[in-house]
Amino acid sequence: MNSNSLPNDNEPISAPDPVTRGQKNTLTPENPKRCRVSVDNLSVTYHPSSSLSPLRAEQYMGDVIELVSSALGGAPGDWIEQEQGFKSYRQSLIGPANSRLHFNPRNGSDFNLSLPGQACQRAGTERLRMFFSSFVDAGAKARRVDLALDDYEKRITPARFLEELRGPNKVAHSKKVITMTGEELGMPETGETVYLGGPKSARRLRVYDKSFESGGLIDAIRWELQERKRAAEKAAYDLAHGNWNEVICSRLVGYVDFKERESAPRIQDRDRWGLYEELMEGAKKADAYFPAEDKSMEEIKEWFVKQNGPILAVLLQHNGGDLSAIAEYARDGRRRWRPKHLALIASSKKKY
Repeated sequence: MNSNSLPNDNEPISAPDPVTRGQKNTLTPENPKRCRVSVDNLSVTYHPSSSLSPLRAEQYMGDVIELVSSALGGAPGDWIEQEQGFKSYRQSLIGPANSRLHFNPRNGSDFNLSLPGQACQRAGTERLRMFFSSFVDAGAKARRVDLALDDYEKRITPARFLEELRGPNKVAHSKKVITMTGEELGMPETGETVYLGGPKSARRLRVYDKSFESGGLIDAIRWELQERKRAAEKAAYDLAHGNWNEVICSRLVGYVDFKERESAPRIQDRDRWGLYEELMEGAKKADAYFPAEDKSMEEIKEWFVKQNGPILAVLLQHNGGDLSAIAEYARDGRRRWRPKHLALIASSKKKY
């Protein structure tokens, strides 16, 4: 055997279908006048019954890990324990697409699951909808839910949104408005963000140009409603039992609306501002985000060469050009393969 090859390189690998990697779906809807709706962040706390034995409580958490792993297209073996916990939790796991599980609190047996936007998009709307139903029905409490509406038509820019907030037609539950501007030196465009609601508010709306933040990958204005505590619980219940387009539209309008003051004496009789009405109609008919497509082996190779090629060359130089040292790094990596790595290898072999 070549001293620079890995042991058992030619052995067949049996693995499940490849997991979906955590890249947001950036495809523009087929009809540009339509939007996309999604959940962009989720935090939920489980409270196992105090009557459960420590062993049964641990099994309960294991069941949740299995459930969320399935929603993320992964496996329970993908979760890795971290060196430190988080806040009152003394232990933490990191899972697919940077999902987190915090457990072993100083008191009680509750545990918290956190799915950032990357993980939510990885799951896709249908699997995430089923997960919402499961944890709501199990009595778990959502602590944060971010609802997102991407408007590819860019009907209302952050600057126009701010202008309307300052005008007479707004109907809002918060009067606190914060603006922030991001700028990349040497680039003509800036990224303006308008916040309605304070940083610690139970509900807070953020309107910004997603194109600037994503480097042009998602060319849309994003309306992102962050819901916490009781508001998050209500949002989770609505999402578990309702139509997501209707829910997201309803909760956005319930937080801020724009009614033409001159159209009628009473607010409830007034006409909605035309552009906002058009945006909400777009939300009701919006496409959902689907799980991101798998990255091919060629894409992974391209990413590795671009990101790690220079440091790989440094290591090779440091070892006097001895490839056996690089092979040893690879052997160590192989010993730490997880199900997602096996699935990637299996998927690659199926294509050739």
